[in-house]
Amino acid sequence: MYDYLCTDFRRDDADYQALIPYAEHVLLYREKQPEGPSSRHLLISHNQSSREDAIRRGLGVLQWQGPLSESLVEPLLATYDQRPPQDCKLFLFDLGNVVVTNIEMLNRMADIIGLDPEVFAADYLHYEFPLMDGSIAEAEYWNHVEHQFGIAVPNNPFATAFKPVMNKPIVKLIKTLRKKGYRVVCASNTIDSHWKHLKKMGVLDLFDATYASHLLGISKPAAAFYETILDKEGIPVSQSYFIDDREDNVEASRKLGIASLLYADSVVKTRDERLKILL
Repeated sequence: MYDYLCTDFRRDDADYQALIPYAEHVLLYREKQPEGPSSRHLLISHNQSSREDAIRRGLGVLQWQGPLSESLVEPLLATYDQRPPQDCKLFLFDLGNVVVTNIEMLNRMADIIGLDPEVFAADYLHYEFPLMDGSIAEAEYWNHVEHQFGIAVPNNPFATAFKPVMNKPIVKLIKTLRKKGYRVVCASNTIDSHWKHLKKMGVLDLFDATYASHLLGISKPAAAFYETILDKEGIPVSQSYFIDDREDNVEASRKLGIASLLYADSVVKTRDERLKILL
């Protein structure tokens, strides 16, 4: 996803109309230098010279055919805060780094098992999604680690290294939304030991219903993750709203037509400031 849309369209170009809703995020290419790394800027242009120049400078370059549309642009814009639909009935919340924080644990687990953090992370990332999909059990993964590195793994580091804390602004928002009559559910990538810990903490009690990747058998950002939940809820995408801290998850939900908020600091707002459109 990107922070800015750069273009050399003239205002009377037909395709420029698709950029008007995002005017505060649009910069004229070569005329104004945007803030931040160039990789966070997306060029939208028909001009081959501009496209080649942008690639040399490290910008993203949008590839499209036919008329430019808002539905093509909006999923890619990380700094754009979509509002809930007027007839919104369902809010879906991610858990990690949204409802709960202090969840980073790779270094903690590496310390527990006595491995270099980079070596451990390189191995773990091959198994992250199978673990969240529930296709491999936590015990199976630690058996693999013991065999791979010739070490003994004490207990279950996924459980012992997991020390989440409630995120008060989001907890307050969830309670407010439910008091207003909205249905609020969690839609989380997680694993069994973390799910049990969150249940014990009372996190799951915040919601009308809970959906976990390891129980559904599929994880974000796969389209089927969102579609499965909406099907179970009986709510169309047009009446749903999704909050997550990961750009890939929000991009995927927006591409399905689900209005979504990226709960992360942007170049202009903090993550909690971005919540104001929901209150």
